[in-house]
Amino acid sequence: MNAKEIVTLFFREPVNNMNIINTSHGEEDFRITLIVEFEKQKAVVKISSNGFSDEKHLVLWERIARQYRDLGYYCPQFIRALDGSYPKVQYEGRECIAWAEEYSKYRSARELIKEKYADTHLVKDGWYSFLEDAMIMDAKVAACHFDYTDLPSAYCMFELFDPNDETDETTEDAMKWLNVAQTLPNEFLERVERIWNRWTKARKELEEIYHQLPTSVFQADINDTNVLLDESGNFKGVYDFNIGGKEVYINYIIRQAPYVSTWDEYEELEQEDVFLKRVLHALSIAKKIYSFTDLEKKAAPLLYKCIRPLWWAASEELKEAGNDKDKIIRHLDKVEFEQTREIDFSKYM
Repeated sequence: MNAKEIVTLFFREPVNNMNIINTSHGEEDFRITLIVEFEKQKAVVKISSNGFSDEKHLVLWERIARQYRDLGYYCPQFIRALDGSYPKVQYEGRECIAWAEEYSKYRSARELIKEKYADTHLVKDGWYSFLEDAMIMDAKVAACHFDYTDLPSAYCMFELFDPNDETDETTEDAMKWLNVAQTLPNEFLERVERIWNRWTKARKELEEIYHQLPTSVFQADINDTNVLLDESGNFKGVYDFNIGGKEVYINYIIRQAPYVSTWDEYEELEQEDVFLKRVLHALSIAKKIYSFTDLEKKAAPLLYKCIRPLWWAASEELKEAGNDKDKIIRHLDKVEFEQTREIDFSKYM
């Protein structure tokens, strides 16, 4: 089927104009977005072929959006095909699934910043001005403890979001670091073993309590491309639910907060404890709405030790060090510091 034929599965009106946008993430994660203009309305049609876009997930994402709207936040509605289904289609030689969504009445933060707020980036005190409201939204969702699915979000630990994955992303990041670290000169291998043993110990301790931690069902992708603002820069809601699902709330905070706090490049997270400060800030925001349990307070330092020292940037940094022994030592020092430092998360929870 071509794009126009797929649109006719959802709408009877003739198409006046259509923009086709490829938003794929590699060959195994094929995504096409159609911005469709009719005489009196616009709509979005999405076409995907990957391990996590299927009818079961779409029914879930549709419900998540409805729950968020019930809490008072704007989310474009999902639109099923005229026959009531989320149809499977052949597109560009692939078997895909298709769905439609309302065209958002608000713009994404990234689009608005680029057009109207390029001078400030809507950043206040090192933090997006709208992000506190977005994280309060997440805290409200967390406090509801929604429990209508077993499908995890993409932030999951100890299970798989995409059936094609070999392990969860946190573990995958750590293993990538280990693969690089094992190629270091012999003089560093004892430190590498010590670091890896610490990491596996923290992961094992976390696993013993992880599945007892409070969960809810989240959109799970709060960032400047998915946060919706009015023209004055005020937070209104979210769209793009395709990594949403059930998630341990404290894991979601620590995994997400450092990356979405400002427009800074990821390298900024390595400077002046920015990563940790953003996590603590996010916890203090959530605390306004959400009551953390004692078990969550116990889990926070273990999660930090699993996520922060060997996050994805660690393997990249070690690769870039090459054969420079001073850079290798600085890197290993930093990793061990993050593994062994004492952080009182409970003060912020």
